[in-house]
Parts: sequence; structure tokens; C-alpha cells
Amino acid sequence: MLGEEVFVEPFIIRLFLATIALFFLYWYTTKGFDYWKKRGIPYVKPVVPFLGSLLPLFWRPSFKVDLERYRKLGPIYGQFDGSRPVLAVADLELVREILVKEFPSFTDRRISHFLSDTDVLKSMLFVLSGEEWKQMRAVLSPCFTPAKIKRVVNIIKECAQVTAENFRTAAKSGKSVQVKKFYVTYAMDVIASAAFSVQLDSYNDPRNKFFQNAEKAFSTHFNMKYAFHQLCPRLAKWCGVQVISQEPLYYFKEVVLQIIKHRRKTGETRNDFLQFMLDTMKEDSQEPKEDIGNGNDYEKDKNSKKIANKGLTLDEAVAQSVSFFIAGYDTMASTVSYVTYLLALHPEAQDRTFEEIRDALQETKGELTYGALQEMKYLDNVISESMRLYPAVPRLERTATSDCTLGDTGIKIEKGMVIIIPTYCLHRDPNLFENPEKFDPDRFLWIFTMVRVL
Repeated sequence: MLGEEVFVEPFIIRLFLATIALFFLYWYTTKGFDYWKKRGIPYVKPVVPFLGSLLPLFWRPSFKVDLERYRKLGPIYGQFDGSRPVLAVADLELVREILVKEFPSFTDRRISHFLSDTDVLKSMLFVLSGEEWKQMRAVLSPCFTPAKIKRVVNIIKECAQVTAENFRTAAKSGKSVQVKKFYVTYAMDVIASAAFSVQLDSYNDPRNKFFQNAEKAFSTHFNMKYAFHQLCPRLAKWCGVQVISQEPLYYFKEVVLQIIKHRRKTGETRNDFLQFMLDTMKEDSQEPKEDIGNGNDYEKDKNSKKIANKGLTLDEAVAQSVSFFIAGYDTMASTVSYVTYLLALHPEAQDRTFEEIRDALQETKGELTYGALQEMKYLDNVISESMRLYPAVPRLERTATSDCTLGDTGIKIEKGMVIIIPTYCLHRDPNLFENPEKFDPDRFLWIFTMVRVL
């Protein structure tokens, strides 16, 4: 009996301590769940203590969850990512307030904290925050002027011709094909050519290292890792969970370094974005800097020229080059895939697009030029309408860098709070777009006209 008592007592003590620990953990993760209720803001009631409002995201895409909440709760509502309060804003005036008027208070992105754990990632434009972001954007802006883009049109055209030939070959076989496969490889070829002048044919040679490493960067576990960082950012960092695999990042870094080394040694120059960045490392471009700003005054202060003169360091040039793959690879492929899908569903729009392209090329004797592209207004509308229905980025996120008040709402935004702007919801709002589920490229005729007037 004595032995049993000795055994039972420690067990009861451990059970008691474990129960206390669980209660404490429950209290700690739920003590802030009345945050939005206290402020009188509609909110998504947390279902699971440790997950907050994130549970539906485990089996449904975020844009569908956002749309359901938007329709139920309205344009401003709160939710919880784990125990962290997050505010969703889908009111156009308030979106303008966040992205334009109060832009200096919302320069940071939540993803900055997820991706700033390696020397390659931490210098990328979309990972930087605050003054560092401001400086880097001012340095990079001259690399994306219309004059610079004109210089890479022929590079992109060559990749498009290869992809068109691959389509012809597939069509002759009479078999069904996965369209996105063509565009994923096309996106890789365009980025490799336009960014580094590296010639690829990823569709016919899918084993090339560029393509394989791009596939590795966005593994099937990408969304799971991202969700883990959303829920438990500190724990994820402590466990060494990396959203983007390191091996492909260092492969691209080594490729860029080798190209830079070769060009410096031989004096060779190319019409690619890497060359444009290398030019900023040597001296200011003599080309006039055109304003490609985002409509805010944040970059138009008296220090803009001084910042632009800073130039890029070698590590920064490498980081921006690698970011081409991360930012452009899947977004480009998805966008072009949806355009193709929608044109296939709407033969009339397809015919109008074809006729416009044919007429524009007749003026240039069959040569696809930058000027000819500028004349393809209906094609522009088709792409815009496709991106409205299927945006490559269905939500924007900004992190408040200082305490502020959101417009005239009286809502206090605390420093560090994440603001979600569900663009997919705005695009599907019947108050903003008549018959929003309908594919109607002509709606952008009056939208673009109105924008020009404003």
C-alpha cells in the first residue's frame, strides 16, 4: 500500500501542475479575445483558443474566407490571428487613407518579419521596412522606367515565341494539356532572360537548375510554414522554420554573383535588369528619372535625390535579383493562365483581342514593339478584368509603424497592428463593380477614362 501511495502522489501532483499549466495557457491565449468587442467593432469570434479566427484557413483559401466575412460583417471588421488582433479594412476611402494619406504610418509588411532571417532575404525590397525600404525603392525606381522596359521587350518577345511554338507542337498532338505548365515555364524563361540574360527553354528542358530551384523555393509546405509564422512567429523563428527554402535562394545568389563577376572581368554589358542595377552601383544613371510613384508624397520629400544617389551594394543587387524569382514567378504564370482561361470561355472577347493584336501588328509590319503594345487597349482591359476576377495577390497586409486614428472612424490603430486589405472582396463588391461575377473587359473603358479625368 505504501508503494502505491508513493507512486500515486507524484502522478497526482504532475496531473495537477499540468492542469494548472493548461488553464494558464488557455487564459493567456484568450485574455485578449474581447479586444474588438470593447471597441464596438464587428469581429470574427474565435473558435479555438490557440488559433483565434484562423481555423477555416486550414481547409479553405484565404480569399474565400475573407469574402464570406466581408459579406457578413461589413467593410471593417476585426479578427484574431492566434491571439493577435488584426483589422480588416475594405472601405475604399479608408484604403486610400492607409495606402496614400497615412502611408508613412503603414510602410511595413507582416511578411518582412517572416523572411528577414537570411542575408539574401533581408535585403529584398518587399522585406525591408521603414527608412531602409524608402531608400531601396528610390534606388530601384529608375530601373523600371518606360525607357528601361523598352530595352527588354525583345528579350521577352523571344521567350514568347518559344512558348508559342511549344503550344503549336502540343496542339498538333491533339491531346489535352495543362495550360499553366506552359506559363510556369514561360515565366521562368522571361525572368531568367529579362533579369540576367540567361537563355532557357524550361518547357522542353524542365531539368535545368533554374527551373528546379524555382520549384523548390515554393514547395508544397509553403502555405503551412506561412500559417505557422502567422500563428506563432516567435516559436517559428525559434524552431528555425523558414517560409522559403534556403537551398534555391543560395543557388540563385551564386548564379547572380558569377554573372556579376564575369561582366566586371570582361566589361560586357547587357540590356537586362541586373545590368540596370549594376549601373546604379557605379554611378547615377544619366537617363532622366521618370516618376513611377504610387501616388503618395512619402517619396517626394527633399531627400529623394540624395537617397537615389546612394546606389546599391553588391549584396543588395544580388538580393533584388533573387527577388525577381520570388515576386514574379508564380504571379506571372497565374495571371496569364487566368487570362487564357477567360478568353477560352468567352469567344467574342477572344476574337476582339485577336483582331486588335492583328491590326496593331499590321502597322508595324508584323513586328511586336513596345509602341504596338501600347496600342492594344482592349488587351489591356482583358488583362485588367482578369486580374479583377482573379488577383494574383488576393489581400494586402500592412503593419502600423506608429499609433494613429483610422480616418474619421475614430478607430485607434496601435503600433504593430496588422491591417488586412482584402482586395479580392473589393473586386467582387456589386457596389463597386456592376455584376461583379461577369467577365466584362469593357467595364475598364469607363474606369480608365474616369481615372484619367481624376
